[in-house]
Amino acid sequence: MTLQDVKLYLRIDYDADDTLLETMIKAAENYMISGVTDYKKNYAENEKYAAAADICKMAIIAQMYEDRNSQKTEDFGFVIRSMINQLEFWNDL
Repeated sequence: MTLQDVKLYLRIDYDADDTLLETMIKAAENYMISGVTDYKKNYAENEKYAAAADICKMAIIAQMYEDRNSQKTEDFGFVIRSMINQLEFWNDL
């Protein structure tokens, strides 16, 4: 996943937040590595898994970006948690 991919997904056409977005990309990746069993292996070996994981990371980054100025701390919503669960129990049929 590249910075340009994330900016396209978030519809950001300026460079002022590039450093922040790069940090969020790393944070989302580390979140997935820490939270999903066999994430690195599955990501490297399965194209469908990698695509699903990338969408999940985009959703995580979008929420972090949208909430960046918020004083409240919230858990990820149902959709993100559901995507993470699907990756955790991945069964490529």
